[in-house]
Order: sequence, then structure tokens, then C-alpha cells
Amino acid sequence: MKLRLLPVFIQILLGLCWSMQLSAQSIIISGKVTAATEGPLPGVNILVKGATQGTTSAVDGTYKLEVTTKEATLIFSAIGFLSQEQPIGNRSVIDVTLAPDTKLLNEVVVTALGIKREEKSLGFAAQTVNENAVKDAKSNNWVNTLSGKVAGLNIQGAGAGPMGSSRITLRGESSLNLDNNQALIVVDGVPVSSKITGTGYNSYLSADSPVDYGSSLSDLNPDDIDKITVLKGPGATALYGSRASGGAIIITTKSGARKDNGLGVTVNSNFSIEQINRYPDYQFEYGEGRTNQYYSYLDSEDGPNTSTTVAAGRAWGPKFDGQMYFQYNPDAADGRPTERTPWVAHKDYISGFFQTGTTFSNSVSIEGGSEKGSARMSLTHMKNKWIIPNTGFERLNAALSVSQQVSKRLKINGKVNYTNKKSDNLPIAGYNNQSLMYFLILGTTPSIRPEWFKPYWEPGLEGVQQKSPFNPTPDNPYLGMYEMLNKMNKHGVIGNVSASYELSDKLDLQVRTGLDMAYEFRSQQRPFSMTRFPQGMYREQNVFNYESNTDFLLSYRDKIAGLIDVSVSAGANAMRQSYDFAGMYADNLAQPGIYQISNSLDQAVADPVKSQKAINSVYAASQFSYDEKVFIDITGRNDWSSTLPYGNNSFFYPSVSSSFLLNEIFTLPTALSFAKLRASWAQVGNDTRPYQTDRYYDKIYGNSFTNPGTLFNAQLKPEITSSYEFGMDIRLIKNLVGLDVAYYNNNSRNQILAIPLDPVSGYSNALINAGRINSRGVEVKLSGKPVTTKNFSWNTTLLWSRNRSYVKELASGITNQVIYAHGSTLLIEARVGGRMGDMYGRGFQRSPDGQIIYSSAGLPADLDPTTKKVGNAFADWKASWSNEFTIKNVRLSILLDGQMGGDMYSHTNHKSNTLGKTKVTLPGRDEGIVGVGVVKQADGSFVANTKNVPASSYYDNYYKSSNAETNTFDASFLKIREVRMEFNLPPAFLEKLGVQKTSLALFGRDLFNFTKFPGFDPEGGNLNNGTLTPGVELAQFPSTRTMGMNLTLKF
Repeated sequence: MKLRLLPVFIQILLGLCWSMQLSAQSIIISGKVTAATEGPLPGVNILVKGATQGTTSAVDGTYKLEVTTKEATLIFSAIGFLSQEQPIGNRSVIDVTLAPDTKLLNEVVVTALGIKREEKSLGFAAQTVNENAVKDAKSNNWVNTLSGKVAGLNIQGAGAGPMGSSRITLRGESSLNLDNNQALIVVDGVPVSSKITGTGYNSYLSADSPVDYGSSLSDLNPDDIDKITVLKGPGATALYGSRASGGAIIITTKSGARKDNGLGVTVNSNFSIEQINRYPDYQFEYGEGRTNQYYSYLDSEDGPNTSTTVAAGRAWGPKFDGQMYFQYNPDAADGRPTERTPWVAHKDYISGFFQTGTTFSNSVSIEGGSEKGSARMSLTHMKNKWIIPNTGFERLNAALSVSQQVSKRLKINGKVNYTNKKSDNLPIAGYNNQSLMYFLILGTTPSIRPEWFKPYWEPGLEGVQQKSPFNPTPDNPYLGMYEMLNKMNKHGVIGNVSASYELSDKLDLQVRTGLDMAYEFRSQQRPFSMTRFPQGMYREQNVFNYESNTDFLLSYRDKIAGLIDVSVSAGANAMRQSYDFAGMYADNLAQPGIYQISNSLDQAVADPVKSQKAINSVYAASQFSYDEKVFIDITGRNDWSSTLPYGNNSFFYPSVSSSFLLNEIFTLPTALSFAKLRASWAQVGNDTRPYQTDRYYDKIYGNSFTNPGTLFNAQLKPEITSSYEFGMDIRLIKNLVGLDVAYYNNNSRNQILAIPLDPVSGYSNALINAGRINSRGVEVKLSGKPVTTKNFSWNTTLLWSRNRSYVKELASGITNQVIYAHGSTLLIEARVGGRMGDMYGRGFQRSPDGQIIYSSAGLPADLDPTTKKVGNAFADWKASWSNEFTIKNVRLSILLDGQMGGDMYSHTNHKSNTLGKTKVTLPGRDEGIVGVGVVKQADGSFVANTKNVPASSYYDNYYKSSNAETNTFDASFLKIREVRMEFNLPPAFLEKLGVQKTSLALFGRDLFNFTKFPGFDPEGGNLNNGTLTPGVELAQFPSTRTMGMNLTLKF
């Protein structure tokens, strides 16, 4: 490794020396810079190409510059104008006229169906981010790097393992089905699944504990991404019909490009470390036990046992004052101590079970082309070792892009991305006895050392009986790390082939077919003596996902009367989707340590699942432009979905949008460089999952079948979202300042609800169309270039967004619909008149003046039987601020990202507080607590509570699981999301080495998290059987910061 890095460091040192060279020869060049229409142009940067020499033009446009050779070339550049190069030759006076850069206003945006449009013509909100957005500070899941970079985009992590799966939404919630609110993802014209392929339920003793296996979207290689266009509303996505009510993210991967010197080669090497960036506020003043009188591991001469099952992970024991107690003896078979040892806190009793994670990523790409064709291929390998020992994954990506101009009129393009992702072990997430976090909550205290659990088998009973020195309910954590393995091996392909043919100068045809296909093998193994599987367990699943899309698009363009541009397109699409799942389960093993289905003690159980879906579509789009000043778009799409009943399966989705360039229509102040108003109206939809419209048998685990619990509905319709949007885009002072504002209002009706039925009917619920949700909000993007000089520039962007989604109607006679239930403790409900994401649960009884009512025993009285609103899972508003500074050959970028408002229920906080493990439980440890509140008297009056109670009793009652009020917290946060410093070697030096670019960068991601939330990360959620629920934290893994370095070489 050292020898390989030596040439790189030599290049860097030589580059630094080159940049400091001085020459005795000098030539004075002077002149004047003017604008094509505005006269003298001040502030123009004049640089010597390939060197650091330069100056700026004065107020009257004049300049003077000293150069070392007449062979040099001067580069003239200014914001809002096209750059210009002038070779010096024998001249000493060089006057230059710069032309306005209209390209800044004519940026091409990839819209629905891959149709390319000029940004100025769009009548809806769309934002494009370049490849640096996903490469500057890499994450295990590149999708998370989009956080804070698009107004209205919300990315919520699962906090469930190294795959880093996320829930991606745009402009709030429009459906009562959480999964239906996710944005549509399109890669090179191919819709790709962003669904989290996690498994298992987040419940105690569940056989199917949650494991995050990632998604097809996260399998993409970020080094292959060219740009991403975010189409935020139905007005932008109506051409995608029933799949696009949540907006769309259009990803364009890199293609080959012609190189003047043959092939272009890019080598990229990335290394990063991952560390926990935040822990709950744990206390280290008191140790294990139920009382603070004394401590004894097993019975001793000091008294009866106060540890193991008696203490059950409680930290209400004695204070750490240097006293001597009989504590656990790791050298004894039964742990029985032979002498007293010092009673001290072990501050690594939580952190000691984690490690520093590492990620290595190396990629190489080769591209080239000619006048008639181009090609690019890349290969990337990534290896991750996560923060939990013996977990992580490995990923191999290979990509190929080919384009060929077969004839004057025929062009063929093809792209394919292959991924192989595998892991020897992925961690179990959530609050269940198989997860590490469950153990850390219930199984350890500040007086316990992590290494005491490392011998995880009882001596002489290896593979048969685990060793549990303390609380036996949570399985030994090291047994979980090294014996409870969740393996996976996934092969995925995303690709497309397209052909475009110019039938005439005005008419062309495009035909395309694409697929997203993945096969995955998973296995789970559990050893003997587990709490949930005392006889061990082994399971296998084969998962196959397939989606194909075949479409054509016929496009016609013409110009009428020299002023009106017309473009009309029409096409059709056939989508086919299939899902095959084949599971085999052996939940009792005959022999320990043999993980095969054939080792099942009982008959192995098969678990097959198969579903198919098809959508056929036709669509048309027309664009009209009057004198490049007024633009009008009209689109329509009709879908026929197989998941909806015959007669109700055809639906039409129209849209109309328009933009007006005010600076072209009216004479505006000179400072106003560009001004556009836009407006749009559209309808899009959401269908349902397969097999909801007719009678089908439900499979029961164990190979039998029964009638379904949900009554089918042969009249079911898709959810329909109608939306209108207004916006404006303003650029000031030659585009130095930009302001983009959007207001939207979405109404979603025909919500697909499962309403309860009387069990006498034979069904538990029925699917119906009912309900309406209104979602509205504002998005703001303010950008600027405060400073631009020859050696320094500063670009800054501020994003702000606010969304409110209200439940306007539900089914007749129904006023609330449960979206998520954490037992009976916390409910996320849609209530008529309320907001989406409203959280309900029980709380304290309170007096008329709002004080907590206590019982005569000095503890809070029984909770109020009426559920109350305790919070909302979604933020009041979100904002981010990005800054990029360029100082000669150094680029520094900083991104701050945060939200105000939003709430989260924390089960970790509930358990940690009732068990005495946090600092909030320190007051009253010695003297007891008198709760602040009142006691209700027999006559209905109230008097102050004066009863003193032990701290353990008080906190156990105050933070008990059924009290949603005390365990729900403000989720506001501010994060230092990204920091990157990039060093680029001078081009003149690199040319001598035959290298186009060499950059070395240091970066950090999620470096600091400022929040009052008492858990790990307020931005997370609860992963439950593949659905990520916002506003709920159930034994979430710790959030992490990433720091690393990146080396890029281009030849």
C-alpha cells in the first residue's frame, strides 16, 4: 500500500513546487472588456490559462496583467456571460467583448418519460442536482446524501443497519398507506423499486425480527450517476399516471463521451470510518440493583442475591463510592465471587459493544467515442465493516453504456447496471430479544463489563447452552453477533435498450425497453438455547423481483408563422411486474450447529408467495411556445391496471402547465436579469396491491389456506390526487442572486381504506374507497454568488419548505383511521380535521389548571383513559444552508441541514428511564422524590402533593410504557450534514504528466447533531416488515458520523 501511494504523494509535492516557480521574463498586457449591449464591464476575471496569474477589470472595464510568455492564453470570464479565450501572440493590447450567457437560462432538464426540456419552459417545479451531490460525502446508501439538497424532499433513515435504507417522500403525505407516499424512482427511463426489502416484525419474541436488506435503488453505484432531476408535483409527473402521485426522482447515469486524446480513464478511491456520533444521556453514578443498600452477585455473606434475574438490568443499585462488594467473577464457572472487588462504573458498558466501522470503495471507468458513437464502462468494489462486530456487506457494481449512430437517422443506445451485494451477517434491528439494542436496554448496567459476555457458551456445552451471567431474557450479545447470522446474496440488473429514428426533420420515433430485475438468497440461523428458539432455527428465502417496461414515443416538432413552436408526442407503455418468494423454515433443529433444512427436527415448513401486476398505458403530450416568451404544456395518460376490477380499471390522468417569461414580455429594471411565472394543474393516481378485488384464499404459515380476513371489493377505484401549483423564478444582478418560490395544493380522494366489520360477517375488515386528504405547502430556494474574484469564489444556497397534510374526510360514520399502532401505547391516526402524522396516546390525569394529579400514595394517578394528541410525526418546516468556497485550487463545501418541530415516541427512552440508566433519573436517588402536582380530595378539591416516594418507584411510574405523553419528544434538530475540502493540483503541472485531473479530498458527514431528543437520532423511524414508520423509535441503532478521504485521478 505504501509503495502504491508513493507516486501520488510525489505528484502532489511536485505540483506544489511547480505552483511556486518564478520566471525572470515578463510581458505587460492591457486592454478593455465590454459587454455586447451594456458598455464597459467591471469585475471580469482575467486569468492565464494553466497558471495562477490573473487580475480583474476595473470599473471602466480596463485591465493590466503581467505574463511570462507570449505563448500564453488569457481567459476572460464573468457571471452571466460566456467565457472567452484569447491567445496573446505578438499583441500587447487585447480588447474583448463578452456575450451574455443565455445557456444559464436554457439549462436542459430531463422530465417525465425522459423528455428533455429547457428549464425556462417548465410550468412546474423541478430541481436538478449534479453528481457532486452524491459523491462529495459518500454514504453506505447514496440516497441519504440527497438530504438537505432539494426543497420539499424528505429522506428518513431506518436506523436498522449498514444498508441504511430510507423512506423518500416529496411534498408530504397524500395517502393513508405510508408506502404509497414514496416518490417514483426512474433510472435511465426505467422505474426502479425504492421499497425497503426488510423483513420481520418489531415485536418482543417475534420469530421474524427486522433485518434491513436494502433496496434496488441503494444498489446503484453513485460514481455512475451523472445527474438527478427531482420532479416534485403531479404537474411534473402526470405522464407517469397511477405511479406518480408522490412525485418522481429521475436519475441519469453517465454515458461515454468523445476524447480528443483517445480513451478517458477515471480512477476513484475512497476510504471512510464510521463512528457513533451521539448517545442518550446515560448516568454513571449508580450500578446494578433494585435498591441502593448493597450489592451481591448471588448469595453472599453480605446478604441475599441482588443481581441476575432479580435486578433484570436495573440500575437502581448502590452509588459508586469506592465501596467493596461481591461482584461477578468471570473466572468461575458459575460466576460466583470469592472476594470483594471495588464498586466502580464502567463507562464503556454500552459503547464497548460497538466498534469503528470502515468502508473501502475503489472504482475505475473507461470512456471514449467517435463522431458516430461512444461507450463507457465502469467497475466498482465496496466493502463495509459496520459498527457492530461481525456485520457489514460487500458490493460489486459493473456498468456499461453504449451509443451508436447507425445511420444518419437511426441511433441506438443501451445501458446496463449489474450489482452483486452480499453479506455474511446483517444485524437484527428493533425491540426484540434477538437484537443487540434489546440487550443494551435490558441486559447490562454501568457496573457490568462488556468482556464478561464474550465467553458466550457454557464450558463443556459449546453449541448447546449459551452463557448468560445476568438477565437471561435477552440473549447473550456476542452469541447474537457471531451465531445469530443473517446472510444474503443478491444479484440485480437495471438496464434498457432504446432506438430513435428520425422519420423526417420534424418527426422522430423512439422505442425503448427496460427492466429492473433482482434475485436474492437469504438465510437466518439461530443456535440452540435462544430464548425464542431453544432448539435452534434455520430458514431460507429465495426472492425474485422483476419489472419490465416497454414503450414507444412518437414526436413531432414544427414552427408556425415563425413565432409559435409546437411539439406533440404520443406513445404507449406496457408494464409487467412479478414477485416470487419461496421460503423454507426449520424452527427446531435435530442437531446443534448444523444449519440446513434437512436438519429440521420436525417437518420443514414451506412459505411460498407469488404476485403479478400489469399496467397498460397510452399517453400524449403537447408543448406550445410563443416567441420563446410564453410556454403551454398539455399532457394526458390513460392507465389500465390489473389490480383494479374490470370496468373500473381504466383511468385518465391529465395535466396543464404554463410559464411566462416576464423579462421577455415586459421591460423590467436592469437589475432583474430573469423573471418567470409558472402555474400547473394535474391529476395522478395510486392503485392498490394485487388480489384485492376478488375472492382469493390466504395462505397460513404451515401450508394451509383459509378465507381472507379482508372482504374484497369488486368496485375498487384508484386513489386520485388533483393538484395545482404556482411558482416564480427570479434572477437578479446578472444572475448573481436567484429566488425560486413554489406554492402547491393537492387534494387526494378515493382513499383506499380498510374499515372494520363485525366478525359475524366472517371478515375482519373491508376495502372501500372513501376519504380525502388535502396537502399544501411552500418551497423556497434562495441562491447567490456573493463573491467572485480571480482567486476566490463563494456560492451559497438556502432551502426552506413547509408542508401541511390534513384529513378532510373518511368513510361515512368513521372519524379516525389507524395508520400505525405500537400496541395500545401509541397510535398514529388519521382523524377528520387533524393532520397526517398526528400521534395519540394516553397521558396524565390533570387538574383544571393543568397540574398532574397524584394518588394518595405519592405516585401519578392512573392515566387518563381518554387518548390525547401527543405530537405529530412530521416537521413544521425544514431548512438547509449550503456554502461552497473556491480558493485557487481548493474547494471547501459545507452543508447545514435541520428541521423545526415534529415529534417522536422513544421506546428506548421509556425503558432506559424506568430502569434508572439515564441522568434524568438521578434526582431523588438518596432522599426520595415528592412529585410536583396535586392530589384530588373526596370533595373534588385539589391539594398539593407532599408524599415522598423512592426514586425507583417514581420514575418507573412516571415513564411507564403506557404513558405516551412522557415518552414523546420534540424531534427538532440541526446537523452539520456535510463538510468537504478538495485539493486540486494545477492543470499546467498535470499536463506534463499526462494527467487531466488529480484531486484529494477530506470529507465528513453527519458530523454533529444538535437536538433535544433524548434518543439517538430524531431523523430515524421504525422498520417493521419492510415499512418504515416515521415518528416512532423502537430500539433504534445509534446514529453515526462518517469521516474519510477520496482520491480521484483522470487520464
